[in-house]
Amino acid sequence: TDTAIFAYGSDGSATAVSNLVSNTGVVATDVTGVGTARADAGACSYGEDKGIFAYGESGGNLNMSNLVSNTGVVGTDVSGVGSARYGVAACEYGYDKGIFAFGEGSLFSQVNLVSNTGVVASDTDTSATDKGHAAGCSFN
Repeated sequence: TDTAIFAYGSDGSATAVSNLVSNTGVVATDVTGVGTARADAGACSYGEDKGIFAYGESGGNLNMSNLVSNTGVVGTDVSGVGSARYGVAACEYGYDKGIFAFGEGSLFSQVNLVSNTGVVASDTDTSATDKGHAAGCSFN
């Protein structure tokens, strides 16, 4: 796809504001948020043309996700997606799937796979070192 979205974050307190990005890199004005305001969430694409935000913190660690349509519309909260945590890393893999990994709340080494329909799987333990605030990207 050739467009993007920024959402959530903190401006002194957690927000639920989003901003679309055009295919020329222009960041649009604020769009009033959908879902729970939070900071320190992770995000990735899935399904080749959609996105997902998950986890974060807002007065406590969260285990929720919000799907993003192929037109940039952020969906309502989906709760109960693995262990509540913040500072997660995320990236897409396999062209149409995503993965959330690691995080803080305590340090985590769990991963949560995202299907090509945006379903977040339950926690899977890894042998990787527990860490928070990692970064991820896909490569070919």
